[in-house]
Amino acid sequence: MLESSSVYIGLKCSWNGISKQGTNKTNCDQSKLEEESILLSGPYGDDVAFVKQSDDHILIGLADGVSGNRHHGLDPYKFAHTLISSCADETERIIGSSSMRGLVHRAIRCVEKRSIFGSATLCLLSIDKRCSHLRSLNIGDSGFMLIRQNKLIIRSHPQYHRGSSPFQLSSFPTTQIFSSNTTRLYHDKPSDGEYIEHNLEIGDLLLIASDGLFDNLYEDFIVQIINNHLDDQVSVESLQNICQMLVQSACHARIKRDDILVLLFCVVPCSPKSINEISGKNSKSASCSSSDSSLSCMLVDQDEEESLDLFIFEDSN
Repeated sequence: MLESSSVYIGLKCSWNGISKQGTNKTNCDQSKLEEESILLSGPYGDDVAFVKQSDDHILIGLADGVSGNRHHGLDPYKFAHTLISSCADETERIIGSSSMRGLVHRAIRCVEKRSIFGSATLCLLSIDKRCSHLRSLNIGDSGFMLIRQNKLIIRSHPQYHRGSSPFQLSSFPTTQIFSSNTTRLYHDKPSDGEYIEHNLEIGDLLLIASDGLFDNLYEDFIVQIINNHLDDQVSVESLQNICQMLVQSACHARIKRDDILVLLFCVVPCSPKSINEISGKNSKSASCSSSDSSLSCMLVDQDEEESLDLFIFEDSN
């Protein structure tokens, strides 16, 4: 059993992304992550992500809808969005490999019950804030990196079938007509994913991204960009600038034109403030605002990009 750490941890976070059609969307500035949940969806093509936390855990997920399913009349964005939303709706505490795979299994069942068809890669991270412990499950070629003191400590391994098709979670119609016209559809399971556990330390950096980043930039170049542009205070502004530079560098590389979504987190100490203490501070507005004490992020839905819901992140200092 994991012992509680003497330091209760939280996350500073930032993100950036772009669709393969060139639609770019950056986040508003944020400070220490203390809101209950956020969803990144819409401006990043078929890439969708979420960040959710309770009093003692943080759950982060990123799904990349397999675009090839459009040839079969399926919507990869809708599948990835529903998969991520189903993962975010889960409330069971993750305590190991079995519970993490079980969460994904239940999320897939929810997608199937809604008759949402398609497939997606998935990278899921669970952070225990009390004992500074990271658990991850990666299925396919999205992934994450853990950087400590300017060095790459962990990199999830991309998983491929023959022909460079990534491992993917899926739900497909069972009609005979659909089955007879599809020959290269994969039905990978949560048990096929790579599971990793590792302790976290204050100052660690966690990067989670879709394959649009990793297919265009080498790992050492990603680490170099982060190290060269991270300020001494690990400010939210520097995290935001790094995310933007990573996305721009991947686009300029032009190795593979793809949707790109990048989330960057820094592990920081924080007080174990209950979510319930700030649950009444959520607000909705038509624009993002930021200050020294309260900073905002937006949830954007692909079908209603003009409607922005703002979730407040309170600085605990």
